[in-house]
Amino acid sequence: MSGLIPADIVESVRQATDIVQLIGEYVRLEKKGKNYVGSCPFHQERDPSFTVSPEKQIFYCFGCGAGGNVFRFLMLSENLSFPEAVHRLAARAGITIPRTGGAVENSAARVQERAWEVNSLARDFYRQYLNRRPEAVHARSYLQKRGVSSQTAEIFQLGYAPPQWDALLHFLASRGCSSREAVSLGLLVAGERGKPYDRFRNRLIFPICDAQGRVAGFGGRVLDNGQPKYLNTPETVVFNKRHLLYGLHLARAAIRELGFAIIMEGYMDVVTAHQHGINNAVASMGTSLTPEQGKLLLRYTNQVVIAYDADAAGEAATGRGLDLLQELGFRIRVVNVPEGKDPDEFIRLHGREGWLELLTGAESLLDYKLNRSFREGGDSATMLARVLPNLAAMPGELEREEGIRRVAARLSLSWEAVKDALKRFQSTGGKKWSNPDKNVKSKHNIIKSSDNARFKAEFILLQILLHQPVLLPDLQREVGPSFPKDAGLREIYQLLCRFGVKGDNPVRWMDELTERGQRMLSQLLLEKTPGSDPVKIMPALVKVIQSDDQQEQKTQLLHDLAEAERKGDKEQVALVLSQLQELVQCRNKGALQKGGMTN
Repeated sequence: MSGLIPADIVESVRQATDIVQLIGEYVRLEKKGKNYVGSCPFHQERDPSFTVSPEKQIFYCFGCGAGGNVFRFLMLSENLSFPEAVHRLAARAGITIPRTGGAVENSAARVQERAWEVNSLARDFYRQYLNRRPEAVHARSYLQKRGVSSQTAEIFQLGYAPPQWDALLHFLASRGCSSREAVSLGLLVAGERGKPYDRFRNRLIFPICDAQGRVAGFGGRVLDNGQPKYLNTPETVVFNKRHLLYGLHLARAAIRELGFAIIMEGYMDVVTAHQHGINNAVASMGTSLTPEQGKLLLRYTNQVVIAYDADAAGEAATGRGLDLLQELGFRIRVVNVPEGKDPDEFIRLHGREGWLELLTGAESLLDYKLNRSFREGGDSATMLARVLPNLAAMPGELEREEGIRRVAARLSLSWEAVKDALKRFQSTGGKKWSNPDKNVKSKHNIIKSSDNARFKAEFILLQILLHQPVLLPDLQREVGPSFPKDAGLREIYQLLCRFGVKGDNPVRWMDELTERGQRMLSQLLLEKTPGSDPVKIMPALVKVIQSDDQQEQKTQLLHDLAEAERKGDKEQVALVLSQLQELVQCRNKGALQKGGMTN
């Protein structure tokens, strides 16, 4: 499965990558016993069922069945092939993989790596202009007026795009970057006559990074009367605004530490917030949150405070963001920034203490919706209709009951009236909020093997053997060549027969297995084996296998008998009848074969 990458290098990369640390960059994990648990990044759920084992260096989701090692996690998270995932983690670990000139050289992973390299070159170009060039004096003056220190500007890697049409073009060319490549990354624009020119000119530059801190694109604020006021990188192989949150790479640690994130609207809101020690702030880079941004944030917290601009557009954006985040399972509060100001202005005027005081008065989702409904006007029925979707989406029965009481009190309605309205809303085609626990990506659906006794017996026997491979020879004597029937279990069993008796670590087999096999091995290793002494239940499990084999043989023999009778082949009829009689005798003895494991 490792293709052209030597197996020893693959193993070195695996051992050099700590799975808890890697997954912790994508999922908010909490220690639970000897493992870590969190909400699965591959399907939406309210109760965490995603488990990471630092001892075995594997993960498994008991909700959707996704499982594997560090390579599989990165493949699923970033939509990479196996070689691409190995290259990505090798670079992270500082391990050099020999270049072979094979398909990996032109792979999606290499294209992305190159994109980040070129974007980093552009970032450094803009930073150098801001910090050193006389042409950027008005950009530095602008930051000074906005209260942004040089230290903060460096933390956010702010820069300046000069007014020339080809400054970046010439710089990138001197670093070996073709104009075609720069155009594909949105750094240059292809002119009408085919001559490219710089996209960003005379603008303050905000590098936009992914959660790992890699430069995905740029935002540029105009410093004259030009339009548009803000200009962003167009969609590229690494930049899609729907999938990014500005400042997240700087805010991740604080979000985990404080337990919640503050979602603001613009770049300067976040820059100012961080300068004043409000380090859990991020920005949606626009007026509307996207589902992808919400899911990205769920890796770190399910508690958010919305702090959009206190204007009509900001309020409309807040409403859309609230509904989306609640649907994803977030618990939400809303900060009402007074005096019609945005967070940037408020924090510069009132400082960190003023902002923290504002946070203490943040409204719950329901209170915000109710207050907004009162401002919009209407009778009680109209205002009730506006908040019913939010009541219906509340995660717990106790929270919903409290919400009903609150709505009833605010709208001067009886508790029963609100309760009845909610029931009607839920049952008669009101807005249908998705059930996060059931909204699972099809590619990660839990393994739907048959629930029959045969599969359960095979599964438990494999569990026992993985922990006690010394029992393998005994089992091999008892079960036939059709063991196990399940394709995923068979993959694992074949590797167990090859390597298990030598005491090899089963985790090392992950990259030899198909995706289904990796999921099943993860489940086998992380799911608890039933019973206080699993070895004692092995004879009963073997009997299940033998009985199923007998039934299959009987079915086949009856088919053969009917076929022989149809052809009038008396000799074949006699032979099949004899075989059936032997089978019945074996069944009556309670075993198909003699052996030390059966009773």
